[in-house]
Amino acid sequence: MEYGTIFEKFKQIAKKYPDNEAVGWLNGQEYQTMIYSELLDKINQLAAGFIKSGLSKHDKVAFMVTNSPDWVMIDLACAKLGIIDVPIHTTYGPEYIKYIVEHTKSKWLVIEQEFWKAYKSDLFDLSVEKFVVVDVDESKIDLSCEDERMCVVAFKDLFLDPQDSKSEDPHFGKGEGIREEDVHTIIHTSGTTGMPKGVMLTHKNIMSNVWAAKEYIDVRPNDRFLSFLPLSHALERTAGYYVPIMSGSAIYYAQSKLTMKYDILKARPTLLICVPRVFEKVYDAVQDKANHGSPIKRWLFYKALDYGTKRRKGELKGLSQIIYNILNKIVLTKIRAGLGGRLRFAISGGSALSPDIMQFFEDIGILIIEGYGLTETSPVVAENTVEKYKFGTVGLPLKGVEIKIADDGEIMVRGDLVMKGYYEDEKATAEVINSEGWFSTGDLGKLDEDGYLVITGRKKEMIVLSTGKNVAPVPIEQELETNRFIMQAFVYGDNEKHISAFIVPDLSELKRWAEEKKIKYHHKLILQDKETVELFEKQIESQLNHFPETEQIRNFKLLTEEFTQENDLLTPTLKLKRNKILEKFSD
Repeated sequence: MEYGTIFEKFKQIAKKYPDNEAVGWLNGQEYQTMIYSELLDKINQLAAGFIKSGLSKHDKVAFMVTNSPDWVMIDLACAKLGIIDVPIHTTYGPEYIKYIVEHTKSKWLVIEQEFWKAYKSDLFDLSVEKFVVVDVDESKIDLSCEDERMCVVAFKDLFLDPQDSKSEDPHFGKGEGIREEDVHTIIHTSGTTGMPKGVMLTHKNIMSNVWAAKEYIDVRPNDRFLSFLPLSHALERTAGYYVPIMSGSAIYYAQSKLTMKYDILKARPTLLICVPRVFEKVYDAVQDKANHGSPIKRWLFYKALDYGTKRRKGELKGLSQIIYNILNKIVLTKIRAGLGGRLRFAISGGSALSPDIMQFFEDIGILIIEGYGLTETSPVVAENTVEKYKFGTVGLPLKGVEIKIADDGEIMVRGDLVMKGYYEDEKATAEVINSEGWFSTGDLGKLDEDGYLVITGRKKEMIVLSTGKNVAPVPIEQELETNRFIMQAFVYGDNEKHISAFIVPDLSELKRWAEEKKIKYHHKLILQDKETVELFEKQIESQLNHFPETEQIRNFKLLTEEFTQENDLLTPTLKLKRNKILEKFSD
């Protein structure tokens, strides 16, 4: 099957929906937008600048840019010219930046001014021909190519009239001569252990995944996405960028994770793609507000949830339908308004989301559908749909995707979505893709009686107790994190008789509890208080009372420090770096 190349398909959409909003970004307090025809013009101008500046097909351009129209322009200009782009997570420090740029032999590094100012001295010895600084303030940045070791130019100066750039190849620069099999991007895996590997994805890998995803997910030209996850992450790139721009939809960019709750009110998206942690935080905030509201508000909230559950189960009729309509209007619409008030549905990926939280969101009127994938599979392998979904599963395989379960329970995937391989690492590629094209995901799972995929754990994360029992930590961690006193949980116990946990308390809840108990609160000392320890013992025991004996926490340690990207305990996709957490907090 022919899928087409990325730029050519985008150009077709831009010509079909020239006046549709394409991208939106915050300018002060308001969103400013660009329509498809304008975006196409800007991409052609940037591609012209790339040509005039000496870039050629198959060159590599690394770029460290936050979610923005600039990110899209860089990516699509590269796609037009057959240049391989190499996105870098914006949370990475100099060590990872240098490794990725040198590993891929990138010719340029495109970098935002914020990161350039922070890391310039560390990047000085990189063997790139040019540093391109985005959002440049020329009063603060020295732009010069006089020093042969460091040529620094402004991104804004690269935009040229396409007529002003010439190439010896008459096809170069016209979007011609680019094949589906050509590598478009090298995405480095988040890496919960060791240095990240470079995943080579072709136009065919990406476009096959886009078209298959669009068959499962109803995306419309009048939809609006809020882009929050980093575009350097494969989930956001395919589902939150390529899918909407191949549908004539709009993408509005949040400024940061700190401003998202405000940005979403201004953007008012109809579709939202997030990792579980975001939904968990919204869940915690709603529960917290309800539990600490007035008695009448608390009663209305839980009554509205009860009737939301009846609606989910199809039990509303007559009087109960009327009651639901009233409670929906006075309670649930206000909760939904906190997410912009226009969401048709939301998509969760990157890791597993608790079924309890998914049911909660459906009960308040927001359907979250869960999918599954990996960077190496472009990334979507399976997806629930709005019409056909099962909580506790990650959905049905996309069309054209084959899934089988190996004898040891590992999920194997085959299809056009499977990467070309790891960049300059044939050994690692051969370890995960066999001679028949089956990719070993490293995840454990099963297919249920209806063909839905259920993830049961990850091979490398599986805890093997001294008794020989296997324990998957993620379901336990998810369950613990639904408790209002627990912000984060990490379960471990390899070669031990019982599993243990590191617990990061929700300090706001703990402070409220301490005030009620008239216990003097200090965020470090309170964790050593006997009553606090007893509180968490009871909370953990209660939260896991329906889990089997081997999955009960026997020992735990309360931590004052969160697991974050900044302290290198979370990946850019918010997965736990288990080895580093164990190393840091084990006695």
